[in-house]
Amino acid sequence: MAGIVLLALGAAPAGAQQARNVIVFLGDAGGVPTLNAAGIMAHDRPQSLFLHTMPNVGLSDTSARNQWVTDSAAGMTAIMTGQKTDNAMVSVVPSTAGGAPTPVKTLMEYAEQRGLSTGIVTNMPIWDATPAACYAHVPARKDKDEIFRQLLAPRFGDGIDVLVGHGRADAVASFAAHGTTADKAFAGAGYRFGSDPALVGSGGRVAVLRDDEFAPLPTVEATIATLARNPKGYFLMVEWDMHTDDPHKGLRHVVEMDDMIRRISAVAGKDTLILFTADHSFGLRMGGGDRKSPLAQQYAAEAAKPEVTVANNQVISIDDTHTGEEVIAAASGPGAEQVRGFFPNTRLFDVMLSALGWKRDE
Repeated sequence: MAGIVLLALGAAPAGAQQARNVIVFLGDAGGVPTLNAAGIMAHDRPQSLFLHTMPNVGLSDTSARNQWVTDSAAGMTAIMTGQKTDNAMVSVVPSTAGGAPTPVKTLMEYAEQRGLSTGIVTNMPIWDATPAACYAHVPARKDKDEIFRQLLAPRFGDGIDVLVGHGRADAVASFAAHGTTADKAFAGAGYRFGSDPALVGSGGRVAVLRDDEFAPLPTVEATIATLARNPKGYFLMVEWDMHTDDPHKGLRHVVEMDDMIRRISAVAGKDTLILFTADHSFGLRMGGGDRKSPLAQQYAAEAAKPEVTVANNQVISIDDTHTGEEVIAAASGPGAEQVRGFFPNTRLFDVMLSALGWKRDE
């Protein structure tokens, strides 16, 4: 079956370069409507994001194994393992015999097994569904204690080299419940542990957990500089939350990630496959506005009316829920030519695996 999937990707062009590194930029809830609204809100013109200039673009189905509308756990599992699973499951698939779910190997685990450096940067909790799908295997995404345990007890390699994300208080509580401290647990697993992103690049393996925002671009640049020291290459997953239940925050995060992708595309090197996609879309609708004044001003003026809520704003309205339409996948670098047309989100796993010159385990 794996061979059939890889054949469907098509043969690489003669003389095509193999990827040494792969960077996945994951916009959590970053569907087409959200990207469109963020670009116009920030730049007052359509198709104004750097993402809109990326040379290879396709549309990815995000449905879960058991539901048409996915959550982040099933959505990211499909991208990281090439297999669809049920909502709330993290890199496991249900057993056909009705027993315990079966773990499925993630791309990060393939990279760890082959000696590449690995990293995760996220503005969500490090144990949350999207980052967890890179390294953990649990039937319930809320099982943070088990996710933390697996984070520090990798199945392959020596574990993720750079970890930056939220969830410090969660880690403190989780490890305290098991009779230790987060500091001791991470130190025992070989990490320098702290809350300052400046730790990245200071030497050795680093885990930075905090409960407030941090400057994304310097952190991602420092992470890449650290991972790139490995001559075998690296795999990095960067997640940025684009949920627009808070429209200003969500749309700002789109622009922040777009700026990251612009900068990293300029410095990562020609041997790096850069992939942007979303795990699912979201219920944002741009329903009004004219070109006579900035869209941000029009949205703010509408929002200031006493009777207007985020749900009935005539400029940009929000239905606070995941939605099931396809999302953009955009890519550059070795293997990017395989990102085209319409495809299931599971295909992105094979695109990355093929770009690195690897095959699925039998």
